[in-house]
Formats: sequence, C-alpha cells, structure tokens
Amino acid sequence: MLPKINTQLCRSSRCLHTTSPILQQKQIRRPSSTPRNTTISRSRRADYYEGHEEQDIPMREIPQRIKRNEVGVQLLSRRLHEQIFRNVSFPPPEKAFVQIAREHLAMHGLDPNQGSVLPDTGFTLPPLQGQTLDEHFYNIGSVATQPWLSLAKEFSTADLPPRPDHWNVQSGWTKYLYASDGSSYCEPVDHPEHDGSPENMLVFDVETLPAESPFAIMACAASKNAWYSWVSPWLLGETSDVQQLIPLGSPDMPRVVIGHNVSYDRARILEEYRLEGTKSRFIDTMALHVAVNGISSHQRAAWIKRRKEKEDIELQKKEALDVVAEMLNNLDGEGASDAIKKEEIRRLRQEIEESLPQLQADDTDEAEATSKRWEDITSANSLADVAKLHCGIQMDKETRDDFLTHSREEILDGIQDYLNYCSFDTYVTHTVFRKVLPAFLTACPSPVSFGGILTMGSSFLTVNEEWERYIENAERTYNELNDKVKLRLVELAYRAKDMATDESWRDDVWLSQLDWTPKVAGKSRGIDTGEAAPLVLDTSSQPETVESLQKTVPAWYGEFLSSGSLGKRVVNRILPYLLKMSYDEHPLLYTSEEKWHYLENGEIKRLPTSTKSKILNILSQTHTLPALKRKKLHAIDLDVVEAIASGDSIPATESRLALLANEALSADPASIEQDNWLRHLDWRPVKDPSCTETVSKKSNRTKVPKPAKPPPVLWPKWFWELAKPQKDLPRGTIDVTVRNRIAPLLLHLSWQQWPLFHSREHGWTFRVPVEAEWKTRASCLQFFDPADDTLKEDVDNGKFNFYKLPHKDGEKANVGSPLGKSFIKFAQDGTLTGPGNEVKDALDMNAQCSYWISARDRVMKQVVLWQRKHLNMGIDPPQDPSRKWGIIVPQVITMGTVTRRAIEKTWLTASNAKKNRVGSELKAMVRAPDGYVIVGADVDSEELWISSAMGDAQFGLHGATAIGWMTLEGTKGAGTDLHSKTASILGISRDQAKVFNYSRIYGAGMRHAILLLLQSNAGMLQEDAEKLAENLYASTKGRNTHRIDIFNRKFWFGGTESFVFNKLEEIALSDKPRTPALGCGITYALSKEYLPEKFGSDYMTSRINWVVQSSGVDYLHLLIVAMEHLTAKYNIKARYLISVHDELRYLVKEEDKYRAALALQIANLWTRCLFAYKLGMDDLPQGVAFFSAVDIDSVLRKEVDMPCVTPSQPIPIPPGESLDITAILAKTNGGSLSPDGSRIDDVHNSLVSLSIPGYQAPDCMTHRAKNAAWLRAQATNDFAEIKALAKCTTGRTYKGGIGSGKQNRTRSGKGGRKTMQVGDGNDDSLVLLADAYAEMDQVCES
Repeated sequence: MLPKINTQLCRSSRCLHTTSPILQQKQIRRPSSTPRNTTISRSRRADYYEGHEEQDIPMREIPQRIKRNEVGVQLLSRRLHEQIFRNVSFPPPEKAFVQIAREHLAMHGLDPNQGSVLPDTGFTLPPLQGQTLDEHFYNIGSVATQPWLSLAKEFSTADLPPRPDHWNVQSGWTKYLYASDGSSYCEPVDHPEHDGSPENMLVFDVETLPAESPFAIMACAASKNAWYSWVSPWLLGETSDVQQLIPLGSPDMPRVVIGHNVSYDRARILEEYRLEGTKSRFIDTMALHVAVNGISSHQRAAWIKRRKEKEDIELQKKEALDVVAEMLNNLDGEGASDAIKKEEIRRLRQEIEESLPQLQADDTDEAEATSKRWEDITSANSLADVAKLHCGIQMDKETRDDFLTHSREEILDGIQDYLNYCSFDTYVTHTVFRKVLPAFLTACPSPVSFGGILTMGSSFLTVNEEWERYIENAERTYNELNDKVKLRLVELAYRAKDMATDESWRDDVWLSQLDWTPKVAGKSRGIDTGEAAPLVLDTSSQPETVESLQKTVPAWYGEFLSSGSLGKRVVNRILPYLLKMSYDEHPLLYTSEEKWHYLENGEIKRLPTSTKSKILNILSQTHTLPALKRKKLHAIDLDVVEAIASGDSIPATESRLALLANEALSADPASIEQDNWLRHLDWRPVKDPSCTETVSKKSNRTKVPKPAKPPPVLWPKWFWELAKPQKDLPRGTIDVTVRNRIAPLLLHLSWQQWPLFHSREHGWTFRVPVEAEWKTRASCLQFFDPADDTLKEDVDNGKFNFYKLPHKDGEKANVGSPLGKSFIKFAQDGTLTGPGNEVKDALDMNAQCSYWISARDRVMKQVVLWQRKHLNMGIDPPQDPSRKWGIIVPQVITMGTVTRRAIEKTWLTASNAKKNRVGSELKAMVRAPDGYVIVGADVDSEELWISSAMGDAQFGLHGATAIGWMTLEGTKGAGTDLHSKTASILGISRDQAKVFNYSRIYGAGMRHAILLLLQSNAGMLQEDAEKLAENLYASTKGRNTHRIDIFNRKFWFGGTESFVFNKLEEIALSDKPRTPALGCGITYALSKEYLPEKFGSDYMTSRINWVVQSSGVDYLHLLIVAMEHLTAKYNIKARYLISVHDELRYLVKEEDKYRAALALQIANLWTRCLFAYKLGMDDLPQGVAFFSAVDIDSVLRKEVDMPCVTPSQPIPIPPGESLDITAILAKTNGGSLSPDGSRIDDVHNSLVSLSIPGYQAPDCMTHRAKNAAWLRAQATNDFAEIKALAKCTTGRTYKGGIGSGKQNRTRSGKGGRKTMQVGDGNDDSLVLLADAYAEMDQVCES
C-alpha cells in the first residue's frame, strides 16, 4: 500500500503552473518502525499498470517539488508541461467545484492524501507543429494524409471514361482508350499507366475462383484516363501456377486505390508483398459507408423488418400499376356506340396515362417530406445495398455465384460476360466513392481521422517456416485429443448397448432416456447375416413350351416404361431427344463413340463444360445449368430441363415427360423421319413390359438345400443410428463425439447431483424430486411438445420438477450441450459431475480444442506468400535452406463498425496464447525477420480513462470524480481501484469485476449485470443477484431522477460514475453528437434527427457505446499519426504492422528499436494531453502520461514474458525486452530521437508556426459545468437535496419524488427561502433548508 502523502494543496490550480514555493511538497513522515533505508514503492502504470511488478524508488530520488492538483493527483513535470501546454490557459475550477469534488471522493471512501508517488519525469520533446497541441495534431495529420487526400478528392469529382464494349482476352493488363472522335482501341501494358507514368488514381476490383484458390483470375480497374482489364495466365491455361499477383506499378509512386472491401483486393496486388511497403494507399468505400451510414448490431433486426415492409409496399404498388396498365389496354373504345363515347374513352385513357408517372413519384416524395426514418438512410454493407442507398443503382449480383460454382473452363467460356460483371462493380464502386468520401470528410473533419485509416489500411504480417509447423502441430494435437475422448465414448456406447440383453438399462436414469426400439443391423452396419441359397434350374430335362401373349412397343418407349421417366438410362439417352434439346440452335446428338455433342458446319462440337472428356449425361448440373444461365441451351420445355438437371424430381415433371413420350409415340413415321431429334430414338419393336401375360407349363426345377437362416442381429435404435454408413469409413463404424446429443447421457452427467434430461422444447434440463429441499432461482418447466411426453408424465404425476441448465444468455435460451466450454468452470467447482474422470476428460478436451475448432478454417484460409525467386519481398534470404520467410496481408476493414473500430476475422479477434488451448499461439506465429524487431505497446484501459476524463471535465479537474480518481490514483494493493471496489461490492473476483465494469461503461444495464452474476455463480438465487446488481448500480452508476423538469433533463446521481454517465448521455443525446477529441460525428442511424421523437432510451446502449469506443478510435488514430510524424521526421525505420485490440505494433529495424520505443512514448504523451486539452483541462496526470512499458520483441504477443506454451506449442518462446519510460530515456541518451543520439536543444524546441488552412479552434470549455448546483446534484444521494438545488437555480419549487415529474412553479418570496415539498412524493412533511444551503445560495446567486 502506498504511504499517505501529507501535501499542502493550494486553492487555485493556476498556482500549479508557477515556480512558487507553495508547490513544494512537505516532507514524508517515516513510521518509527521503518528502517532508515526504506524505499517508497510506486505503481508502474500508465492506466492501471496492472500485471507489472511495483518498482521501488529510493527516498532520495523522490523529487521534492512534485506537482499535484487539488484532489491529490500528481501532474506532469513542469518541464514537460511547459513544452506541451504552452500558450494554453483555461480558467481554474471554482472553489465550490473543488469542495464538491473533495466531498464526493470522501463519500466514496477515497482519500486524496493516498495518492501515489511517481518519478517527476522530464526531458526535451520534439517541437510542436503549431501554436497549440490541437494545431500540432491538425498539422501533422494534414501532412500524413498528403498527397493521398488530394488525390482522393480529385478522383471523387472525376468522371470515368466509357466502359469497353468488348474485352481483349490475353494474360496480364490491357488498356482501353477512347479518342475524342469516339473511336477506341486497346493495347497491352505491364501495369495501369498513362503518358508513360503509372496511374496514381484507380478504382479496382478483382474476382477469384474460391474452389480453386484464393488468387485473382481477373480484375478491372479504371482511372480518369482509361479502363484496364487483367486476366490471369492460369485462367488462360498458360501456366499451372495459380499464384498470380496483379502488378499496379512502381511502389514509390503515391497512389490511391479505391475498392469496396478493398483489403480483399489489396491481398492480390504484387507490390504489397514488400517489407519496405509502398506509397499506395487503399480507401474502402464500405468502411466510409459504415462510418457515416452504418447501423449498430442492436438496430439490425429493426432495419431488416423495415426493409421487408418496404419491399412488400413496392410489390403491392407494382401490382396496382399493372392492374391500371391492364385497364388502360382494355379502354380501346371499340365497344362504344358512337363517336362521342369513343372520344370520351380516349380522353379518359390519356388522362390516366399522363398521371401515372406522377402517381409513381408522389408517394415517395411525400413520404420523404413527412417522416424520414433512420431505417431509410442506412443499409447493409454489400456493394449492392450501398449502391442502392447512396446512388439508387440496382445491381444484379447473381453472376457472382458463378465464381463459386463454375470451373475454370466455364469461366473462360463466358469471360466476356464475367469481365463485364467485374467492370460494372468497378464502375459502381467509383460512383459510391463520389458520395461517401465527401460525407465522411464532413462527419470526421480532422485530417487525423483520414490519416489514421490510411495507415491502418496498409497493415501486414511477416511469418516464417514456423507457420506451416504451427498448422501441422495444431491439427495433430486436436486429432489426438479428439480421438482419445471419442474412443472412451465408443467404449461407453458398446457397454450400454450390451445392456439390451438383460434390459438393465431400464434401471439407469440416463440410459433409459434413449430409444431402445430393436432395429435389425445388416450389411450397411457391418453385419454379415449370410446369403440365401440361389435357385438352380434342372437342365437335365427340356422346359416345356411357353406361350406368350405380348404387345410390342418401340425399344425407347419400352425402356421408358420399365425404368421410369427418370431412370438413369432414360435421362442419359432418351429425354434429351424427347425434350428436343439444342445448343446454340444446333440439335444435340448421341453416338456410342462421341457421346453427346452437336454438329457445326459438319464439325463435331461439345459443350464448353466438357473440358477434354466426352459427355455421357447431358442433363446434369455440370453441363445443363451453366448453359441455361448463358441462354445457350434450348428445348421445348426449359423448366423440365432445369428441374431434371437440378435433381428436383416432382410429380409435375414426370407427368410432363409422360405426355412428351406419348406424343412422340403417336407421331406418324414421315414426321419422325423429318424430326432432327425423334429420328435418333431406337424405334425397333420390343415386348411391351406393361401388359405381359405369360402362360407357362410346369418346368422341372431342383432346389439346392437352403442352410438355416441365422437369427437377425438386433441393436437398440440409438446405437443403430450411431453406426449409420459414413463416407470414407468402414461399415459399422461408431461415430460419437462430445458434440453428439447422446454423449452427456453416456457420461451420466448430473447438475448439482441431479440427473440431466434432454427436452426437445427446452434443451438440456435436470430433474429434481418434488420432496427434495432444494432452492433454485430457476422456474419449473412445463412441457407441450409431444416428444417430451415422458418428462411431462413425471411432472403431471407430481413426482419431479424439471429445470433448465443455466445459459449465458438467460433463462429463455436453451443449452445445446453441457459439454461446451462455458460449462468448464462448473465441472471444476463440482456443479457438473459424472462418475469417474470421463466428464473431466471430455470437458478438458472440448476446452483445449475449442479455439482451434472455431479458428481452424480462418487460419487455413490465410493467404501466405513465400519469398521465392520471382517474388522478392526484400527480406534477406536465410542461410539455412530449411528456413523461409513470407508475408500475410490481413484483410482489415479499417472502419467495420459504427464506432469506426477496425475489424478482421482472424487477427483482430485472435486471443492470447493459453496453456490449455490448442492453436491459441496464433499471434506468436508472426515473427520479425532477421535484423528487425516488433516494437509496440498495450494501451491499457484507455477507454476507461477517456470516460472518466469526460466526467472530470465537468469540474475542470483531473480525478475530481470517484471513478476518475480510482482510475488515476487507485491501487490494487489498497483496494481503491475501480475493479477492486466492484469486486468488494459484489463479492466476486477482481477479474470478474472487470467484465462488469467495462460492460457498464459501454452502456449495459442492470439486466446485463444480473445475467453476469448468475453466470458466475450457478447456485445464486435470482433475487440475490437482483439485489447485488441493484447495490452495484446504486453505488456506481447511481440512481436516475426519471424526470426532465429538474435541471431540464433526466440524470444519474449519488454514484461513483454518475458524472461520467451524465456526460456520456449528454453527448449521445445531443442534436449532433461528436467525439470530444477529433470531433467525429455519429452515424445517421444513431443520430437524434432520425430517431423517433420519443426516443428516450432508444438504442441508448449503442449511443453511449459509440461515444466511448469512437473516442477510443480517435485515440488510436492520434497515436498512429503521431508515430508517422516522428518516424518520418527522425528517420526511424519503422513500419506499421497491425493493431490488435488495444495493442499497437510496428516492425522496426534493430538499430532503431529504442528510438521507436521513445517515439511511442512521446506519441502517447501527446495523445493523452490532447484529450485533456479538448476537455478543458490544461494539464495531465503523470500516471497516464506514458505507457507502463514498451515491448521490444521478436514475435507478436501481448507481453514479452509470455512463453506462449500450448498443447500444440510445448516449447517456450524466449522473452523479449520490456522498457518503461525511465529505461527508454537511459537507452536514448536522455530522450534523443536523433540517429546520432544528440539531444534536442531547447533553443530549437520553439513552437513551429505553420499556416493552417481550414483549421478552426475548438471550444474546449464546453464540457465544464455551468454552476456548482448541477455538480452537487450529481454528487448527492439525497433526492430532496436535488430538488432544493434545482430551486436554488430556477426559483421554482419541485414536488414529488423520483419519476413523478411534478412541479410547483411558485417562485420564492423576496428576501427569504420558502419551504418545499420533498421526499418520495407520498409524504407531506415539510423540510426547511436554511443554514445547510447558505453557502450554495451564494454560489447560485453569483
């Protein structure tokens, strides 16, 4: 625990920025029991400094003039402060504000004298690029975005040339040019170029054949100068190497590449696989759309419902217009008796025709004018949806499915159509870009935001041969673990099956739930029951004459009758003739030598889908469906053709075929001879199989004696189903895993000693005798599904009650498997049990394999390019031939959510390595090449600090709120940090408390807290969880007034976090919410303008979450842009690698690693200070100024000392280097970023004055409270006091309690205070407030 610091706190914060002796810290008294060489411990932290050892600082090293504010928070050293907050002076917090803050902290058990002691770190910083920190970031952000932002703006106003009508099919790039006279021509080029230089503005789209490989088979690009097409040599059959990359030209040419989900396209570009990177920057129209018009996950269901309603309305409207059109057609006037009547009908028809277009448009215009809903200004993220929303373009995406189902030959055959499809996507992407770029720049006006996404869109990962070994080891380990448990389950299944003999299963609570109906096990189950003896004719005597009375039919018709209309031979040989099928208007023919083909100018031709083989079955998915789609195939009934090829055998199809057969049968010989199809049928007469009557005499036969038939082998039905035939497995193989529904019954699972039962209606349940004295929060189940009649009978007989197993999503959700990873903790604490070790083994296996099961496909599909002779990545080739290096281009969507957070399916969701998770060492497979290191830091809890700083901003004082002080000064050891406080309230572990705290900060309500409590303790009763959650929220978030007449809004009061949530809601509910740091606006779908009038708390969780997480994205963008500035200015060889969760990583040259580490610390310092500045505070707590540590490592992992040992990775990875700011300063000559180690001279550290076009100075005081009464109202837990404070500010009397909203507008009389009604609205007692509010009256009057 940190010693108490008896510090003389000054009254005015302005004194803290002087060298007045008043700042000198009083001597720390040492307890008499403390030895003379005692050191004072400090917490090594930036946010919480969790997970790090505390560092001891000798007493003599503690600066004697540490700067602290009025609530004991240690601030920046004066040396750093004067460099960062130069030219900045905000009004100090009023005395009343400070007093309220101190009382608020004391109310929650926080003592300002318990503040921690940190080194008074100071060194010379790089000069600011502006007069203020805000100007500095605006300037370096502007530099970071150029020239790409200018190029993007220019391209967004440019028109594309016309798309080519015909595409030149050759490998590589082809350029299409149009002359001013309307003529056009094409030419091969190495890459998109114009006038001898590579194109610097492109819109780009690629197509792949996923079934073959992830590499591109074709691409289209367009600039303002020309169109371009690229075709893979592999697609044209010129090479067997499918790994073909697309060149864009010189990597040193600044270039913008526009695409929809452009990271997918980027992974197919040749130049992106370079260690040094390129000057190409990728702009994603999908990301821009999400940031401006995206929807939160909570809104998705409502949006889908609204879209369905609009589609139904459009359909009804279309049907109505069709009816009107039909009526118009009928109004021809022919039936009219005279000319006057005809003229009247003609005039009426003309009026209707003229008003029809107006009718079509009026509804839409009127609807838009009256009520534009949020559902109408947003869409899903696909190009088709985005194009429809922003541009009104309707896209037909059916062709896309061809790339999923077609072969290379099929795609090549229709390449003109597919290049047209690809080029149209390219054109639409540019059209969308013209809309969404200006919208994004308006919503996020700071150049830092644009600069951040440009850098994040250039992420990459380096891997070596360990990548392949990782996949191999993970697969092997998974199979070994799975087979071990599977073998045990198979043994249990055989043992249970044998109980069918004596029916002992009836006495087993678990096994009796299975279906024991006997089923005969035959050959399909691996049982050989013996063959019946064959019948043998006696050839010693001649059979007597057989007289047949038989009708004859053509041979093809006989086959049709005997095999059926869809028999294999009929489909293969007869139906194409009956259906009169042709390809390109050439009749299809069949010969035994050439199979199905057609003749063109006497030459035998086959369908393009045949490749090199001959076609035996023309009516198949492979041949028929592609030909139909391209409208090359014709027949007299295409619906029947499509149905047969698709395998849809319905009665209507068979009836139609029978009709066609009968028509052909009744055709006269002359017409048959002239018919190009029927004449090829086999018309030879054969016996009619449908009307055979055979009269035969006795024939002498002898029968070989038949051996006794063995009794049938009977299995219980549940076992018989386990042994069903499986592909590539021997007959009779038993398939049972922990994911089978039968597994919990074989394992005899119990929940709190009560047996498990499966219900079709309720999922997994457990059964408790009615007479058992057992308390539970769960409700007794009722059964209505007929499949659960046995369970219902137990309930109806009054013997048992059934309860659901608890689900993480609440009582309404059903548990699919009690062997899932969420039940591991219940097996460990004895809640979920079973005999022996089988349950533990099964759960352990499931737990160990859960990560690999979920991540396996995504890992396997990573596109890894290895350096080779024709692909030089700039990595020094290893001397060892067994080693190799490769690059992965992760498909990061730079703004994938409404909060503008980046998303990526594999790397941005990768967990840290866990010793009991197969494959969880994934991140550690990213390795730094020789001569490089990975430098980065974990921005711990920055969103928690941002949130608390917003609350502190109301006072203008860091640490003024309880959550703010706990974030800055609370310690785990003293139990004064936020997580320890929450753990104490709930009686849970500190790690569990973190989940509660972050979910609450992100806007989750009390229901979520109750659910988390019930999940963490299976035995907790519902009412106990509700009471705990209520106490938690009363203590943290506080209570809500639920009335808007007091201080003109509903607000929280009395909790440690009330100030924070009131500020978050104030921002979220404003007319145009914007983040405090960079001023980024909320998406239209969450803005007040488009939500219902009585939105109140509509999507409030999403709105608060947006304020917090979008501010976190601002933080990341500020860090990235600051690093771009520092690495460029001081020639630090570092390239942005990736940002995973809150971890920022760079690949850095070995010799620059310490300078890069220092640059990260300075970037963090600037970023934190900007947040404080924008919130109206001209200082920063020392505890959050720097990262707790910067990691220098050879692999990608969260902590440098994590061994990354897992079941599939048993060898520990050597630790890296972790340095705090003190160690970094020591390794950089006291804080030098220069390559030669020379220090920055203070003389040259003057502010840089730059012209700033478009810059607007912010109003940093907007978040400061307007009066002390409002602050006191949030701090108190007495509602009567709140009403008195409100009266103090307005002069009105407020009646009633929380939620009543009653007001008495009688103003107070002259010269005195009037009594007022207070309480909960039900008591009539009068409370006189006099002396207690005398001081507050003075504040209000002033």
